[in-house]
Amino acid sequence: MTVHDGNAAGGSAGREPHTDESRESQETDGRSVGNLELFFDLTFVYAMSQVTHLMLSDISWQGFGRGVLALLALWWAWVCYAWLTNLFEVARVVHTTLIILAMAAMLIAVIALPTAFTTGALIFGLALLAVRLINAGMFIASSSQGEAELASAIRRLMPGLLIGPVLIVAAAFVASPYRELLWIAAAAVDFGSPLIARISELRVVPSYFVARHGSVIIIALGETIVELGAGATEDLHHPRVLGAVVLGVLISASLWWTYFGLTAGAELRMQRTSAVDRPRLARDAYSYLHLPLVAGIIFFAVGARVSIEHIGEPLAPLPALALTGGVALFYAGEVAYRWRDHHQLVVDRLLAAAACLLTFPVATSVPAVLSLTILTAIGILRLAWELWRRPQIGTGRAGTVQ
Repeated sequence: MTVHDGNAAGGSAGREPHTDESRESQETDGRSVGNLELFFDLTFVYAMSQVTHLMLSDISWQGFGRGVLALLALWWAWVCYAWLTNLFEVARVVHTTLIILAMAAMLIAVIALPTAFTTGALIFGLALLAVRLINAGMFIASSSQGEAELASAIRRLMPGLLIGPVLIVAAAFVASPYRELLWIAAAAVDFGSPLIARISELRVVPSYFVARHGSVIIIALGETIVELGAGATEDLHHPRVLGAVVLGVLISASLWWTYFGLTAGAELRMQRTSAVDRPRLARDAYSYLHLPLVAGIIFFAVGARVSIEHIGEPLAPLPALALTGGVALFYAGEVAYRWRDHHQLVVDRLLAAAACLLTFPVATSVPAVLSLTILTAIGILRLAWELWRRPQIGTGRAGTVQ
């Protein structure tokens, strides 16, 4: 099986500017995520925490729905900057300054996120709009110095880049449920515009794109650790709570290992994809299909937090769905990602997703610690099966393709 290389390395200062003559070599160069991008991503560490807080503060279908809408808006903001820093040189002082300003605006949006559907709606919307305006300005300014086809592709994407946050600003002036409907419309514009606009002229640097999306998976997994710790703080003396923390870490580790541990070849596959088809592969496999991976991890973090706080009780239906469905969504997202990436159906992950979903009714009728135990067993058995069948790729070295 061909699997994914998500390892990220630091240090990319001093990258050469793109020119027509160097386009192909830079599409396949070995640069990776730089310190500026990692610094920018710190706001998304906090963003993941705020999304879980939004759902934990209102454990209802409305609360979970709002959490999903918030995640969609934040995810697309991150995606737009991932494409920007993939496409263009950002080491110049003016570009670094603009990225930091965007980081400040994003932080304001994230601070307002828990009240983004109530009293903080306008602050969130205006801050998100500022993030996108900076993004759009950097796209236009950078593309004007490059090839005409690339500039034309970016101009086609501009309306979709700005309409979404404008709709979220407009949502601040209407009451529910119209506010949520405008958020849904904004998400439809964000995710739909790259499907409508021609993007074949865009440039993708495989090493950078793979590493950048690996880093956001790490950020999401970090939120599971935060919620495990927060849930256990008040009852740390309880043996079952300590055991649940260990189980939660093991589940998180099984998700990490599924994505990173037996990994290789994603960068090479993207390098082998033609320059015309590469943007579509990057859009589908990374901008779109990494979202269910992140969403699954966030849902699991919510369910794990509630599980540890009520370790001896059965879970209510929504926390149980977050716990079991979150892990299932991650595995299903992995199946979809790997199918799009190299057109291979990964049956063990599909079976793991089904097994996690079948755990849902159990989670509503047995103590939460048993639900965590079952999910841990599913993850360990799946990993053991893959290690047994493919021991030769267990080292996870980049570039190994099977």
